[in-house]
Amino acid sequence: MKIFINARFLTQPISGVQRYGIECSRQILKIHADVAFLAPSDIIHHDLAAEFKVTIIGTYTGHNWEQIDLPLYLEQLGNPPLLCMGNAAPVAYKNTYVTIHDLAFMQKRQWNNLFFVSWYKWMIPRVAKKARHIFTVSYVMKAEIEEVLSVPDDQISVTYNGIAEHLLAAKEHAPKEKIILSVGSFNLRKNHDKLIAAFLQSSINTEYTLIIIGDKNKVFKHTGLDEQKLQTSNIKIMEGLTDVQLAELYQKAEIVASLSAYEGFGIPILEGLYFKCKIICSDIPAYKELYNNYAYFCDSENIAGISKLLEDVATTPYQQPDINLLNEKYNYLNSARIIIKTIEQNSNV
Repeated sequence: MKIFINARFLTQPISGVQRYGIECSRQILKIHADVAFLAPSDIIHHDLAAEFKVTIIGTYTGHNWEQIDLPLYLEQLGNPPLLCMGNAAPVAYKNTYVTIHDLAFMQKRQWNNLFFVSWYKWMIPRVAKKARHIFTVSYVMKAEIEEVLSVPDDQISVTYNGIAEHLLAAKEHAPKEKIILSVGSFNLRKNHDKLIAAFLQSSINTEYTLIIIGDKNKVFKHTGLDEQKLQTSNIKIMEGLTDVQLAELYQKAEIVASLSAYEGFGIPILEGLYFKCKIICSDIPAYKELYNNYAYFCDSENIAGISKLLEDVATTPYQQPDINLLNEKYNYLNSARIIIKTIEQNSNV
């Protein structure tokens, strides 16, 4: 049975959604021989396109490619199974399997632009209704999809994220430094502004360096932090890092902080644990499900509380948790196996 994969994720900057698509694709190729990747022409990750032997089809890009070119191409091939791992999928195509990572577009309006919210509110419910099966990245998200999108329990499977291959290959060599690291695409729901405010009012703001991986323009816009303030504080905003540079930062960081108000999984927390970092995170449902015995939790709206926790964690000796248990549970090979088994079972019905 040939499975086609929507590789539009190769046209987008890599965040958690794209990382899931990339790493699951690598594992799928190891366990299922007959796979074809389809993408529009505006690919930006050419090395990955070569690795996956991507076929470029159609004349459109973006949503138009996904909704017009992709289903038309597949219909000519007899409507084979299509796997879409980046939330979006062609509404009109029926033989679709889709990963919905979260329903952030249904949450606070200010977290995303109006076009994105409007499009996803129209598209995602229709995709969920037509999909042969839905995958998601935690049981908290599964319950939310069941309730909000009215999808039956047996139509949703949990396929966790894991540690990316480039991080698994990284050799631990850098000694820990007094670094607090926050990794993730910059969005208001990530609460970088709260982390910055808490760090600046903490007693460790001259002893430690806070490094945020994100878009500098957005950081300055949404946190009120200007270039001059940045130069007089121990805060660094970094963007455009390579995989090797990111691995080096994880190796050096003593603390990884993720104060998101809403997430489906939280890959940076798992990555931080892998690199023996102490973890500070918000007490949101997904984080409590996935990392309950591995992190220090806080109310992401309570700046004074975050500041106190930063101070406390900084002076708490590192205790090695059993990361092997997490790695056995949260990994892309397990997820790939669930995806392939589900598609094969549905195709035989």
